[in-house]
Amino acid sequence: MPESGHTPCVAGEGFTQDATFSYAPSAGFYTDPKIHDAEIRQIFQKEWLYFCHQSQLPKPGDYMVGEVAGHSFYAIRGKDQEIRAFYNACRHRGHQLLTGQGNVRMVVRCPYHSWAYGLDGQLKAAPKCDAVTGFDVSGIKLNQIRSETIGGFVFINLDPAAKPLREVAPTFEPKLLSMVAEAADLKYVKHKEYDIEANWKIVTENFLEAYHVAYSGKAHRALGNIIDIDTYRFSIDGRTIEYTARGGEADVLPYDVNEEDAFTNSRGMPFHQVFLWPNMTFSVFPRTNMLFVFNMMPAGIGQTAERIIYFTLDGKMSDPTETAEDYVSSQLNPEDVELVEAVQRGMESGGYTPGRLMVDPERQESWGEHFIHHFNSLNVAALTAPGSE
Repeated sequence: MPESGHTPCVAGEGFTQDATFSYAPSAGFYTDPKIHDAEIRQIFQKEWLYFCHQSQLPKPGDYMVGEVAGHSFYAIRGKDQEIRAFYNACRHRGHQLLTGQGNVRMVVRCPYHSWAYGLDGQLKAAPKCDAVTGFDVSGIKLNQIRSETIGGFVFINLDPAAKPLREVAPTFEPKLLSMVAEAADLKYVKHKEYDIEANWKIVTENFLEAYHVAYSGKAHRALGNIIDIDTYRFSIDGRTIEYTARGGEADVLPYDVNEEDAFTNSRGMPFHQVFLWPNMTFSVFPRTNMLFVFNMMPAGIGQTAERIIYFTLDGKMSDPTETAEDYVSSQLNPEDVELVEAVQRGMESGGYTPGRLMVDPERQESWGEHFIHHFNSLNVAALTAPGSE
């Protein structure tokens, strides 16, 4: 947040720097097209975003196509085992090079005019290029996108001037590895997708606060049984928010339990979540032997494309783990979707006046909404940074 003592009104006049006295952001923060467009420019085209796990690209030539803020790109493993990302556009006439996921062996070939690129993006050949005066194959390379692999997870950034993820979020990697020391060895199992009729910030806020857990439905009350509240701890550190607790007893968990834990957890805290701004949460529930990622991408002013991605050490789910995945995908998340879509409808109704954020004076209570305040403070800072429009 700016240090002038006054919060820009992009989030509403009631949203103040001091979380203990702040009101929630105004409805326009979630419904104004200008704010949405600014978020695409200032956040999703400039910040580090989750893309995949390295296990999804195991061999040279393995690739995955993705899209961020309207920009198509792909990540590919090179002959040197490095994973790189490139804009998915041929340097000749812009035709998209790849679709979906697969393996191209050693060459990425454009379907339009058969320009062929190496796994490192370097143009290798173009039909008839010998007949074109001054055509220099060596001087043509696909436009590369910044990528960084941390704990086996691949992140991308469209901004060529962005600082490294390890620099802007220095505590993320150690927190991730304290959650699952074997993160780099994880294997992709599956994912579930949800098209949510709510702004991406509303969806993300719902994951950041526990104030609603005891009151908002059967699946959320079961979530309360997953967490031993007496050992619940959290830390807010820049772009990273961490939550830890011991798990509930096996007889109260809303799923079957594995007899042995697959992951090393040096702190003995089997409920563990790490949020990385702007839009992703890495989670481990007790005795599930899986790590899952919640990834929330804006698909419009009031639409979010949410993906939940599941990983285990062997790429398979035991029978107990399947019941835990079913609880998350078929019970907890649908209940969350209903909640956030109802919030969005309220924001759009024209009758919403922001209410006080529920924050205790010491900002120590797990139910507090200071996590929401911190999250939106980062969003406001990005939207009002020098050079932003």
